[in-house]
This record gives sequence, C-alpha cells and structure tokens, in this order.
Amino acid sequence: MPPPEVSHTSDIACSRLGDALNACAQGSPVGLELLARHSVPQLLAVAEQFLEMPDDIEAVVQDTLELAWHDVWRYRPADEGPEHWLMRIFASRLNSQLEAPGLASSSPDRPSLGTGTDPVVVLPPPISLPEALSPNRLCAMAERLPPASTSAGLKARLTDTLALLRSARDMPSTPSGEPADPRLFSPAIASRMRLSRLSRRTMQELNRYVARPLEHGAFALWRHQAPGGAWVEKQGLPRHVIEDRYASRLDVKVSPRELLHQLDYQGAFPDRKRRHRVGNRLLWGGNWDSSLQPFLASRRMHFIADIWHHRRRPEQSHSYHRLAEQLARGKPIVSHSDGIMLDRPERILAYLRRYRLYMESIACFGFDDRLSKDPLGVAVDRHGHLVKTNKGLHRLAMSQVIGVSSIRVRVRAIHRRWWHRTAGEACGQEALDRVLSALPHCRPRVD
Repeated sequence: MPPPEVSHTSDIACSRLGDALNACAQGSPVGLELLARHSVPQLLAVAEQFLEMPDDIEAVVQDTLELAWHDVWRYRPADEGPEHWLMRIFASRLNSQLEAPGLASSSPDRPSLGTGTDPVVVLPPPISLPEALSPNRLCAMAERLPPASTSAGLKARLTDTLALLRSARDMPSTPSGEPADPRLFSPAIASRMRLSRLSRRTMQELNRYVARPLEHGAFALWRHQAPGGAWVEKQGLPRHVIEDRYASRLDVKVSPRELLHQLDYQGAFPDRKRRHRVGNRLLWGGNWDSSLQPFLASRRMHFIADIWHHRRRPEQSHSYHRLAEQLARGKPIVSHSDGIMLDRPERILAYLRRYRLYMESIACFGFDDRLSKDPLGVAVDRHGHLVKTNKGLHRLAMSQVIGVSSIRVRVRAIHRRWWHRTAGEACGQEALDRVLSALPHCRPRVD
C-alpha cells in the first residue's frame, strides 16, 4: 500500500491535535498527554535545527506544552488551525531561547545589582519574532523533517508535569480561592492558609453588607449635592463605588516603558493608619506626588529583569542565590495568601520558573489584563501625569522587560489640585464627568 499523501497525513495530525486541545480546554491532563504524544517528535526535530544543547531543546519543547495547557482558552478553532496555534507558541518560545544572553557568568550584558542604592535596569530590546521563525515556516519544516526521538530526560520531565497537574486537583485553596501550586505548596502552611481564607471571606462579607452600602449612600449624597455631600468630597470620595460604577472610564492606555515613576508610599504617607485609609479614597491631597522612586531601580523590576536575563539558567540568577541564602539562614520565603513556601531549592527554581512562564506567555500572546484579579493601578499627580501605585508592580515590570507596546491601567487616585483645576466650578456628577473625560489625555510622568 502506498504511503498516505502529505496533505492527508497533515489533516489527521491536525484532527488529533484539535482533540488534544479540546481535552486540555476541559481541564483533563489526558489532553496534555495526547498533545505531547502527537507533537513532541516534530517539535524536537524543528528545535534541533536551531539549538545545540539538549537541555535547551527539551526546555523549549516542555515549555511549549505547558504554555499550550495554560493558554488553551485562547485557542479559537474558527480562526486558526491547531497545528498553527501550537507552532505559534513554539516559535515564540524558541525565539526567546535564541535571544537569551550567554551562559558565561562574565557575560558583558549581565546586569549588576548593587547592595546599596539599586542601579537602574537597562531594558533589553523588545521581543520580536523574525520571519525565519514564522509559524508557517516552522510548520512546513516540521512536515519535511523526520520525527526526532524523545530522550529519557524529556519523558521524565513530561511525566512529572502530568503528575503535578493531577495532584493540583487535590491542593487546598488559597485565600483568593485558587488551588495552591503543588510545586510551591508545603503542608506546613495549610492551617495558616485556612485562617487567611476565613479572614478574607469575613472581610468580603463585611464590605458587601456594611461598608459598600454606606459608601453607596455617601456617593449618592455627593453626586446629587445633597446635605453632607461636601463632607464626602472632603473625605476623598469613596473609590470602590466610583470604580465599580465607572471602571472603563477610569482606564487609560499607555506604553508601559513610559511609566517610569513609582509612588513611595512610606515617604508619601508616613502615618501607617493614613496609608491604609488612603487606598479607599479617590482624591488625595498633600505632597504625596513628591515622594516618587524610579521604577527601573525598584526591587520588582530587578527581580523580573534578573529572571528574564537568566532564563536559560535560573540557578545562575541573583534572585535564586538571594532566595537560597534566605533558605540557608532558616528564613525561607513564605506567603500564606499565595500558598507558597520556598523551603527547598527545587521550590525556589519552580517559583522563578512560574514568573518566567508568565513572561513567555506575554511574549507570545501579549499582555492581557483580564487574567489578573486587579487592574494595574496608577495615580494622577497634581500636573495631570500618571505615576505607578502599588497594584500590579510585577506585571508592569514584565511588560517593560518583554517590550509590550501598550497596556491598560486603572486610575485609582487623583490629586485634589488636578481634580479642582479640571472640574472647575462644576460640582457632583458634572465634576466627575469632566474629570473622567479628561483622564484619557493623561500621560505618564517623564521628569
């Protein structure tokens, strides 16, 4: 019997990949197993044409499968075939590996981190996919090349990944309701997680049935300029109510690499109680916008840039050594709210890898603010310029490192001076409408 035609073979492969992606979309680890079975030999064959080190080749293929699993909700069969969609992820991941700095510790482009005042991070060029790595070209290459054999090491990696996916269903929930990551969770923090979850639920109920109704009533007084409305404005206006009602009008699109200033909360609000209260208010008075820090010198930026720079060998990163030193001193990183305890070297590496995969996803699909619990927060200073607040600092750093062209940020605070200058003589709802109409014209602070 003659061999089947290439187009027929390709149709069969696409059908199998489509079934595997559908199973992944349903949350079944069997889907990832099928995806690996039908795609790994071809992906390995293509990766071998660009990479020499077996570890690099296997890392690219493993990450491609995991990114497909986590991002399968993005797959639209009507817009793109399964083979092309998977190859698009593979192309992006292969590109980031090819552009990664060298492994030598003396590499001239390795960032230097000071022990005193942090130096400013020099951002790498934005990630862009060359034509040589276009999904169409790689799909054609995969059809021409004979399938490569899967090494025992890669089989072990994929087996571990499947085991983790299956065990994730039995993990306790974090306070936000998501299952804890089995690679980062320790039973030692389970009881504290339960207490944190109970505390969070209690606070949510208090806000729902007590705080929010009071805020809605206060906002109504101010909107309609009823007695007591002036007092509500003097207190700063209830931010949560305004955000719930006018969320989209508080959003502004900016280039992330232009957002260079971050608010220093302790410097701006030395009193801890005031620092806590101000987050519930939209209007901020005083000189808080004079207490700023360069975001490119921030701890979050150094952490993210360091992970991306050492993405081929995370154990060589400054972040890994810092976390390992904390572990050696008996003070591992613990976060009950996130279900994380970095009490083993392999958990530290898994922690860094999780952030790296976030960045790989951004490099492939772009920044998607729908995936986060909270929008990236900014404040409008007295001159009408945007500065970064403490919501979404890691996400902003990732967007800047990858070189995302545009992101959406949420205005969560406005300086009283700019508010009054923009609102003019208007009061209540009319004043708010004027301010909301002016927000899209606010740009990041540059001085």
